[in-house]
Amino acid sequence: MASICPSFISAWRRASAAMLIVLVALPCHSESARVRINIVGLGTERCDVIETGRASKDDVMKWIEGFWSGLNYVAAASGQKQSIVDTELMLAELEKACRRRPSQILATAAWNAFLALNQR
Repeated sequence: MASICPSFISAWRRASAAMLIVLVALPCHSESARVRINIVGLGTERCDVIETGRASKDDVMKWIEGFWSGLNYVAAASGQKQSIVDTELMLAELEKACRRRPSQILATAAWNAFLALNQR
């Protein structure tokens, strides 16, 4: 049984690394015809959901904390650098990404924000 666990962990790391590499290599347009990503919840909304008030700031903050945590989980599992920032900075970078391209969905904007902050 002990020999199964290390091989499982190794396989999980390789699979996670492969997923992260694919995500990094592909353009960050989840609504494009080339890439189909199953996203649910607030992340499927266009960026204008913030400006119009259709979602409260608190809801957006809760969503981005969960989404960001998921990105960090995959990064950690695959030996990649995590983005360790506070929620206010996450939200500020998300809003900046949304101002640059308001037609994108929140998940795409958050992914771009994650990458931008992870390069610092």
